[in-house]
This record gives sequence, C-alpha cells and structure tokens, in this order.
Amino acid sequence: MTQIEVIFHEQRGPLMARLQRIVGDRETAADLCQETFVRAWRKAPADATPEQHRGWLHRTASNLALDELRRRRLRHPAVLDEERWGGSHPEPVERLHAREAMASLTPHERMVLLLRFEAGLSHRELGALLDVTEEAARKRVERARGAFAEALRGRRADGPLVLFLRGKHDDEAFRAWIEAAGGRMRSIDHDSLDRELAGADALLLGASFRDIHPALYGEELRFGAGDEDLAADQRDLRAVRAALAADVPIVGVCRGHQMLNIALGGSLWQDIASEGAGGADHVSGAHPIDTGENSLSRTILGRRTEVVSEHHQGVRRLGRGVRVTSLSGDGIVEMVEVPSKRFVLGLQWHPEHTDVAEAGGRVAAALVSAARTSPTRLAA
Repeated sequence: MTQIEVIFHEQRGPLMARLQRIVGDRETAADLCQETFVRAWRKAPADATPEQHRGWLHRTASNLALDELRRRRLRHPAVLDEERWGGSHPEPVERLHAREAMASLTPHERMVLLLRFEAGLSHRELGALLDVTEEAARKRVERARGAFAEALRGRRADGPLVLFLRGKHDDEAFRAWIEAAGGRMRSIDHDSLDRELAGADALLLGASFRDIHPALYGEELRFGAGDEDLAADQRDLRAVRAALAADVPIVGVCRGHQMLNIALGGSLWQDIASEGAGGADHVSGAHPIDTGENSLSRTILGRRTEVVSEHHQGVRRLGRGVRVTSLSGDGIVEMVEVPSKRFVLGLQWHPEHTDVAEAGGRVAAALVSAARTSPTRLAA
C-alpha cells in the first residue's frame, strides 16, 4: 500500500466529517470522499511528506465540495430516475420499451445517460466526475446513446418514431403524412428534446407562418411582419443543432428548411420581393422544380417534380456543408441537403399537402426508411 493510500484511510473519518458539513448530506459526502481518493491515487505528488499528503487530501475534498455547491446553484436538482426515460410518453408500451432498453445497457452506460440527460451535467462536468477529458466524456455519451437507441429500436414493432418539433401548422396533417409511410409521429417541446432524441429514429421540423428573426443570422430586422419571436427562434435553433449533432435523419419543412441552413451558419432573404431576389420571374403557388445530379433529392423525387410553395423568405447565404439540390424557376432555393450527415433534407415546399401527394409521399417514405436504419454514429 502506498503512502497516500495509508494516509487516506487514516484521514477518511475527518474527510467525511468535513465534506458532510459543507454539502449537508452523508450520501453526497461519501461520493465526494471516494472521488477524493481516486484523485489522490492518480494525481497526488509521490514525493510529498505525510503532512503534505494530509493537506493535499483536505484541500482536494474541500474543492470538490465547493464545486458541488456551485453546481447546485447553477442547476435545478434533477431526479435520476430511469422510469422517466419512458415516463413522459403517453403510450404504456413505449414506456415499457424504454425501461427495457435502459435495463439492457451496462451499468456504466445507464449512469452516463442519466447524468448527462437527467442530472443535466455538461460534457465537461461529466468528464471531471469520471476523471477523463471533455472529449472522452462526449464519446462515452455517444456510445451509450447509440446503445440505447439501438436497444429501443429493436423492441419496436409498430414503425420507427419520428419526433415532430412543431411550428404553427396543423400537427394532424403531418401525422397523417408520416403514418401513411409506415412511421409514428410524436409532437414534442424543446425542453424534452435532448432526452427524446436519445430514443428517436428521426426528426421532423415543422413549418410556421411566423418569420425567423434575422438576429439569428447576424442581421437587423428590415422587413418584419411584427410577429417575430427571437427567444422562440433561439430555442428552435438549439433544438436543430442538437438534432444535427445526434445525426438522426431530419426533414425540415419551409421554416424548418430555413432553420437548418441558419443552424449551419447560413442566412435568409428577409423578404424576397423587397430585396430583389427572384426578379420579375418570381414564382408562387404550384410550379415544377428540377433536382441536382447525384443528390438525395434526385434519388427520392427523380429529375423533375411539381411542388407548391409561397416564397416570402428563402435561403440566401448557404450554411457550412449545405448543398442546394433544387431551385425554382426564379432561382430561389427549394431543397437542400447535408451530404456529411446520414439523412438531412430541407424543403421550401410542403410535402404533407394533398396536392403534391406523389412527391410528398416519396419524401415521407424516404424519411421513414432512413429512420428504420441503424445509425452509423450518434453524437451528444
């Protein structure tokens, strides 16, 4: 036994008393005491005197306790409850599947998921707790989330689950569109997105009549309709970036298509007519579009199809890694994709509308097919 181990066992009682006085409960104090030992075993100076080792242990324990108090002030306490991974879902079978999927993971995988998504620890905090780097913690979350998603997918017999981040359009039209292709849709809010994504098979970004606030892409409001909501747009942006990082299949419709571009660093025409985009040949309503060669859009829709869209705003500066795969006759971007991702498709038009049933049905079928496929990588 090394000197630091001998001194730790000698000082365990005083360390526990100190920690419990600071954090207020014995269970947390015991965890912090164990963390003190792990850090001492790995990092304490080997050539220190016994008195120096005693001081090192008490300083380390005190610092860990103070960090715990800071975390409590910055974050509401969360219950680490595995039931919640299925408990927010209305379907009893879905709750059962989520619990079974969690139970099939290793203890370490369950711990990582609960600490990251229930307790709300950042990757940096998780890394500090596990005594690994932030990037190593990110990879552990990635592997655990991938294992959970795969386990959950294997228990579903009624079609892949598509999360719907709603805008201001009817949920039921989108639900019917997804279900006709063999999928299931669940409408969600922003607060639960991160946890829901862990078990989701795909994400649908809905449309809205409300314009995106130009502050999201670094511009002042010039052609506002008066209904902009920057706080809501910022929540949407965080949700889209979380979905892109998780690399689940995504379809963005109209406003969702525009938000995808912004999430990757792009911008919009704030008002196509006022800013001169599209020129005199500006199109609206039903019109044909051509798709780009060697693109996901061409694979799904063929060379040409008919769509219906209203162009008030549209993609202007492209985001990083975004590829335009379809333009309308006036040069406005109708479809984009992100080739570096498994399946990311942005549509300026509405595929759920019955007057584009053939083209829309193909998009839904492609999204559901991608959702059935095991993920090649997940990132937290």
